[in-house]
Amino acid sequence: MRAICNTDLFGRKLALVSRGVSARSTIQLLGGILLETEEGSVRLSATDMELSIQTTAPAEVEEEGRVVIPARIFNDVVRSLPGGELALAHDRSEGVVRLSARENEYRIRAYAAEDFPQLPKFDEAAAFKMSGEALVETVEKVSRSYSRDETRPVLTGILISFEESRVRMVTTDSYRLSIKETELATTFDEGSAPREAIIPARAMQEVSRIYASSDEEQVEVVLSENQALFRVGDVLFGTRLIEGNFPEYKRLLPNAFEREISVRREDLIDTLRRVNLFAQRQTPPVPVSLNFSEGAVEVTVRNGEVGEARERLPASSVGEDNFHISFNPSYLLDGVSAVDSEKVLFKLNESLKPGLIVPGNSDDDGSSSKEPDFLYLIMPMRDPSRS
Repeated sequence: MRAICNTDLFGRKLALVSRGVSARSTIQLLGGILLETEEGSVRLSATDMELSIQTTAPAEVEEEGRVVIPARIFNDVVRSLPGGELALAHDRSEGVVRLSARENEYRIRAYAAEDFPQLPKFDEAAAFKMSGEALVETVEKVSRSYSRDETRPVLTGILISFEESRVRMVTTDSYRLSIKETELATTFDEGSAPREAIIPARAMQEVSRIYASSDEEQVEVVLSENQALFRVGDVLFGTRLIEGNFPEYKRLLPNAFEREISVRREDLIDTLRRVNLFAQRQTPPVPVSLNFSEGAVEVTVRNGEVGEARERLPASSVGEDNFHISFNPSYLLDGVSAVDSEKVLFKLNESLKPGLIVPGNSDDDGSSSKEPDFLYLIMPMRDPSRS
């Protein structure tokens, strides 16, 4: 194998693919980048057997071939090179790859490519498209509430459902639940079965990062029985699906609410950031309390070790006034921050039953007449200061 590439462009492609390299595997090949030359380009691939990344870099190919190069030293060397041209040559007899740039030469021990894992192929016929910006926004909103507890793998993923012209993403860590619906760029055929999968949240976040660094407008998606593939321009990202049954989240959503309270989003975010300084991320968390009365909400944090913070904000309500409820301070701030409307609408029942946070309208009471495309269900906390 021998190819000549632009050092800067090749370096960017190499850095991207290196994110798919296994950091813990004892299998040497999984710590490497597979290089494959084809007419006019070099294909770079990496996998840790859970996710994979493939892309191409333009190249002047003088001899075709395949080889696996240890990712860390390869990436570090290329990243440190000056701009210009980079020549790659595989010397089979010595088992090394030579990197030449200007007067510099480096020889890196390489592995044979024959045993490198077979990587997934993109099925054009089964692909559908969605707006990249919409995907990034949706993943960002629901990523706040997936679980980091690896003992319950299902909760570390994002449940993704594709139906007709919409995609729905759902996450929960048992204490809060996020649901976001987004329009697709393509529509499923009538009568086709809904497609649903649990995709690791970290994989979806990686897709978002890949899109953000591209010039593309859309992301193409293919779902198979145990794999999800995302194509962004010349980057193909694959991930294994999480096996198991996602919680029946629709049963957690109350059918009706006794009261609805609307507060200006920016004012509430500023207030929560200030009063949460008194919560200080203690374990167990110090709750933030909301006391709703006619035309106002009082936000309070009482911490016996630090002190007390209290702020009052205008609010409009539908239903019974003089209501008190407490939440985990960081969970509440996450939910309010995820809403992208001028006002935040709280839908509440009893003080120890889950509350719903949704976008509110900018009318007088802030209530929403149409079905919101984002829901954030949050479990309340008991406030020790009131017991």
